[in-house]
Amino acid sequence: MLELLFGSTLVNWGPPILAYVQQNPWRVFSAILVAVLLIDWMVNDRSSGSCDGGLDFGSGDGDGGGD
Repeated sequence: MLELLFGSTLVNWGPPILAYVQQNPWRVFSAILVAVLLIDWMVNDRSSGSCDGGLDFGSGDGDGGGD
């Protein structure tokens, strides 16, 4: 079934990719970590709710802090 979907790509590229991952686990881990952080940064625009680009802790209404 996978061969119908991907052709022979999985068969041709699978063993070299597996060998590279086994030889360089920290390099693969760091590349995956960088990719995840970049995707998170692109998807979640953290500075959209704040004018100074910092953390947004809300407006302070409803925090129960006196008048």
